[in-house]
Amino acid sequence: MCITTVSVFFSNTIVIPSPWSTVARFISLIVFLLSVVGMICIHRMYPEKHDRPSDFPRLLQEGPYALCRNPFYGLTMVNQIAIARLFLSLEGVALFIVLIPLWYALIRLEERELVAYWGQQYVEYMKRVPMHIPLPRRNKKNR
Repeated sequence: MCITTVSVFFSNTIVIPSPWSTVARFISLIVFLLSVVGMICIHRMYPEKHDRPSDFPRLLQEGPYALCRNPFYGLTMVNQIAIARLFLSLEGVALFIVLIPLWYALIRLEERELVAYWGQQYVEYMKRVPMHIPLPRRNKKNR
C-alpha cells in the first residue's frame, strides 16, 4: 500500500492512512528531534553574545564545524523538511524549496563577513570544509 496525500493550498492536508505513512511520520519525528538536539549542541559552542565574528575568541573549526562550515543552518534546513513531512504538508515542502535560495544567500552573505574578519584563515577553512553537506572532498592536486 502506498502513501496517498492530497493537498490543497491554504487548507489542511488530507491523508489516507497507510502503514508506510505511519513509519514515515515516525522517521520524520526522529529526524526532527535529532536536528533540534544537534542545533542545541552547536549553539552551546557559541559564546553568550554572538552577533558578530568579533564575539568569538577563535574561528570554530572543530566538532560539527570540521564536517561542514554551516552545521547550524544545515540542521535548520533538515528540521524544516522534517516538520513538513511530519505534518504531511505539501505546502511546507514547497515553502522549503522556495526558501533554499534564501538560505544560500544568507550563508554567502555571512561567509563574506567571516572572510572579511578572519581573512586567509577562513579562506583556507573554506577550501578544506564543504559548505553544507559533509561529504569528502576530492583533492584537486591528485587529478
